[in-house]
Formats: sequence, C-alpha cells, structure tokens
Amino acid sequence: MEKKKIVVVMGGPSAEHEISLKTGFQVVSNLDKNKYSVSALVISKNKEFRFAQNTLQITQEDINNAETSPFFKGGYNPCDSMPIWENVSGAFLALHGEFGEDGVFQGYLDTLGVKYTGCGVLSSAIGMHKILAKKVFNASDIATPPYSIFRKGDGENEIKEILAKHPFPLFVKAPQSGSSKLMSRVANEEDLRSAIKELSANCDSILVEENVKGDEFSCPVIEINGELRALFPIYIKPKNDAGFFDYNAKYLGESEEICPPPHDKETVELIQKTALAVHKVLECRGYSRTDIIVRNKAAYVLEINTLPGMTAASLIPKAFAAEGGSFSELLDIIVSDMLKF
Repeated sequence: MEKKKIVVVMGGPSAEHEISLKTGFQVVSNLDKNKYSVSALVISKNKEFRFAQNTLQITQEDINNAETSPFFKGGYNPCDSMPIWENVSGAFLALHGEFGEDGVFQGYLDTLGVKYTGCGVLSSAIGMHKILAKKVFNASDIATPPYSIFRKGDGENEIKEILAKHPFPLFVKAPQSGSSKLMSRVANEEDLRSAIKELSANCDSILVEENVKGDEFSCPVIEINGELRALFPIYIKPKNDAGFFDYNAKYLGESEEICPPPHDKETVELIQKTALAVHKVLECRGYSRTDIIVRNKAAYVLEINTLPGMTAASLIPKAFAAEGGSFSELLDIIVSDMLKF
C-alpha cells in the first residue's frame, strides 16, 4: 500500500510559536511511518516557510533552528511554496494562535485545494475569537461567565460601567490569544486599568470576564469512525498562586491534570454534553477541546480550542490515553478523519 504523504505544519507568527514547534515535533515523531510519509513545514515568525522532506532523523533542535538545519530547505513565501504541496495527501496542522488557529492558514490551504486536520475557516475564526465565541454561546443557550467588552476608543465611562457591573476578581483577556498568554487576573480597580491599558496597545477590543468559582475542566471532543465522542474530561488543579490555569500551569507543570476526574458520573456527563454542544454549535470538524467551569451542578464554558496542543504535556493525548489509546493511534484517527473530506 502506498504511503499517504502528510506535511506537519508548525511555528508561525503567534505568541505560541515555541509551543507549536513542540507540538509539531511530537506529531512528526509519532505518526505511523509504516502508513505515512511525513515531512515538516516550519513557519518562521515573519511567515517564511522552511521545508524538510525527510523527517526520519529530525530532532527538536532541527525544528527549533530550521533556518540552519541541513534537513530544511527554504525559505519560501506562501506564494512560491507550491513544491511543498505537490502530491500531498494533506496537512497536519500543529499551529497555535494567530495564523493557525484563527482560520487564516486554513483559508490558504482551501485556496490550494489541500486537505488539513481539524476545523475549517469559519469555526476556527469564531472559536479563536473569545468575544465572538461568547456571543454564539449566549445565542445558543450555552452558559458562559458574564462579561463586558472594552473597545479601542472607549474611555472612563466604559471603565465605570465595567466596575459597576462586575465584582472582582476579573479576567482581562486579549480576544484572540491562546495558551493563556495576553491574559491576567485582576483583583482591584488599579489592576484592571493597568491590564486594559497594556492590552489596548495590541487589541481593538478586550474581554473583561467575571471569575466563576468552581472546578475547572477541559474536555476533548473527537470524531472516531464517524462517531462524534467526548472523551474523559481532565480536571485542572493549578498548584501556583495564580488561581487559574495560566501559561505556567499549562506548560511548565505547575498544575495537576487528573484524568479521569474524581467526580461523580452526573458531573462528568454534564461536562461531556456541554463540550459536544459547543463543538456542534460552532460546526467544528475532527476534534476540539472545550474549557469549562462547573459550579453548583451548572457548566460554564470559558472557551473552545479548535487546534488543541499535541505536546507531551497536552490534554487530548492525556484523555485519549485514559481510555486506553496510544498517541500514535490518536494521530491516526485525526489523519483518517481528514482524509475523508
């Protein structure tokens, strides 16, 4: 049987560039080499493409330094990169954040006629934009923490409205950043003003969200053999003083991630039902992961991740392993789903 040619795409201009490179290397290393011919595309922070056709001996160091690694050719720009896509079966997207999770790269591949893993342009764009996603959740009767929006050009009156409407502590978030970057938890008016001022330099709008106290979970949804399934939720217990699942808690081991969760069946089923509802209402494809707070038997959706991480520390592999599956099997399911379209 002829091997399917898969290009693993990673990097990009987002604040999550380095995490994406780790995801990309894990995918390259664990795709079944008996079934797939695996190549690697590293996108630099200035959107330059570097391509490695043969990845059998490639290391994380090669990927981190693609511009000097002997395995990589380039750089190409998006307009002259057709040799990368000739005769490929599809692209495994290991991108995160801007240019990857927001639907931009998906639109590029749609233009080229190249299949790719995960969600399409529309669900990616909405899912990545925390404010637009919240509006969809509200319109679909999916509970989400109360929030306000501070837009560029707003001033003192809007800050006073936020202060009158929401109790502290509050989360202040850039609407299109993942991996808990460009986000802070504020406990008073001074910190709120400081966080808004800092984010206003980079954002046209800022999400100010109430802190719903409860147990935090992340629940993967994946299509397996044509059936959409919610896997075991992961119960998140941050160890640090941040009080929430921040960047260090996610990627530097400063949290407990317990799967299956030590909660009753009713709570687990509520989380799974909610994650499935979010996946469906945004018309996601392939797989996703939804972050949820449970308080008093009610589920509040924080956000959806339409291109969840696949590093050694990532949550979908952890949940899939809790159900008895291997990482390579998980990747095979994701690729098989892509090839159906």
